[in-house]
Amino acid sequence: MYKVIIIITFIKSATKNKNMKKNIRRIYIKDNFVVNKVFCLSKDNTHYIRKVLRMKVQDILEIFNNTNYIFLAEIIFISKEKIKLKIFHCEFKNVESPLHIHLGQVISKNDKMDFTIQKSVEMGVNIITPLFSENCNIKKKNINFFNKIKRWEKIALSACQQCNRNILPKIKNPQDVFSWCQKKNKNDIRIILDPKSILTLNELPKSIQRIQILIGSEGGFSEKEIQKIIQYEFIAIKFGPRILRTETASVAVISALQMKFGDLLK
Repeated sequence: MYKVIIIITFIKSATKNKNMKKNIRRIYIKDNFVVNKVFCLSKDNTHYIRKVLRMKVQDILEIFNNTNYIFLAEIIFISKEKIKLKIFHCEFKNVESPLHIHLGQVISKNDKMDFTIQKSVEMGVNIITPLFSENCNIKKKNINFFNKIKRWEKIALSACQQCNRNILPKIKNPQDVFSWCQKKNKNDIRIILDPKSILTLNELPKSIQRIQILIGSEGGFSEKEIQKIIQYEFIAIKFGPRILRTETASVAVISALQMKFGDLLK
């Protein structure tokens, strides 16, 4: 009898370990979890796991919940309308950069803004504030920003699932660029990209923990806008000899800052 129990336990353990060797799927669930507890998934997550991921009983999921903890769960029951999971492991896993980045991004057209949000999240940005400027191609009155923000939040969440981030970046409500510039954390270094500047990233302080980055739209900032923005303690930075597209600029400068002050080379 005891031999049978031991063999069955060994088989279950081997099956679980075999499943864990595969690429474990990650999902976000806004909830608190306890090891050895069983819980049911929401309707949306049930559909996603059944129809999109096509997972089965005994498959393993990794769950993150906007904390620096991850939870491993085994699927123990699947039906058309319900999936039950059992949490069997909890682990502290902080992959956040020591550099806190707040990106002020003038809104660009659909796919470009989506790309900017997706890639900047992958590169470790903490906050994104969509902005309006003089040369912004997006008009406030023509856009349902409630739906836009929901879309951007989904893109950010999906990027976190892909890149193993466990803390969701914040997507702020869109606002005018000068209104955003007026609000400053006293510990923030602030930069704006300006191809006419003579300063580069090498002129920034040797140690930075918090930084705000201001990126213009496809048409860039006017000279008048740049001069006014500089009055809000922004440092105008030249980022190489080439003019970058708006969606390229944000990702490029975040990457450079993560290499210099963050954890990209660690």
